[in-house]
Amino acid sequence: MNFPFRTTLLCTLAAAWLFMPTAASAQRKPKHGHDGLPAPVMNSQPDVPSREAPHDNPTGDSRLISLAEPVVTLPAGRGNINSLYAEGIDISHHQHHIDWDQVATEPISYVYIKATEGRNFVDDRYARNIREAHRVGLSVGSYHFYRPNIPWTEQFANMTSIVKVEEQDLVPLIDVEVRGSVSSAKFIADLSLFVEAVEKHYGKRPLIYSGQNFYNSHLAGHFPQHQFMIARYNADRPLLSDGKDYIIWQYSESGRVPGIRTNVDRSRIIGDFSLRELGM
Repeated sequence: MNFPFRTTLLCTLAAAWLFMPTAASAQRKPKHGHDGLPAPVMNSQPDVPSREAPHDNPTGDSRLISLAEPVVTLPAGRGNINSLYAEGIDISHHQHHIDWDQVATEPISYVYIKATEGRNFVDDRYARNIREAHRVGLSVGSYHFYRPNIPWTEQFANMTSIVKVEEQDLVPLIDVEVRGSVSSAKFIADLSLFVEAVEKHYGKRPLIYSGQNFYNSHLAGHFPQHQFMIARYNADRPLLSDGKDYIIWQYSESGRVPGIRTNVDRSRIIGDFSLRELGM
């Protein structure tokens, strides 16, 4: 190879190298955003009676705290409070396989995930759901469905074996919808012991879930220091007979969310409350 030809070849190769894009600049970052607000879908019934099976389903009006920015992926792990929106959902194995990347395009900030029920039931989707909900940046809490006929100590052991403190962004939720066959006095006494044990174990007062009718019939006047999520699937907010305020209204059992093929419970933080009040 003669010298002039070699010089020309080297110059050509150098120029090509200078204009070649780097691997970093060639990569494109995924875009995150949402498709706007869904139309409100409200149920007409005044309230739904307490169900004897675990609740896993209140509509789809997405009322935002902020419309300025789309959903952003926030760091996962304990203490992540995503306060972009007032809206949230709760889910369980009844929602089957969930595409959490699609869920994250919806203007919601929090999710409560079913973990346990009664003495020994563990939701078989819990481990995946909590991992994925963290990954996409939602504030995550876990719930136990309380069974009054089962000793509270056995339920406590089941719940605490699965719901790990270090995996929670939000205080645990106790789902109270049935009284079983126990007396009213025993129901309240045992539930009080369970709630107290959960508070001691997790270091924060748990959130208590119930329907408007069940609360008014069985829980009114009890647990005055605790926050409540109250279900009423109606255009009107729940009305509690003891005048207690509550932090979350679960307003639909038939909400629709991208990435979830079934209906899903929808809820929202109300009034002057903030999701931060439920932070771990």
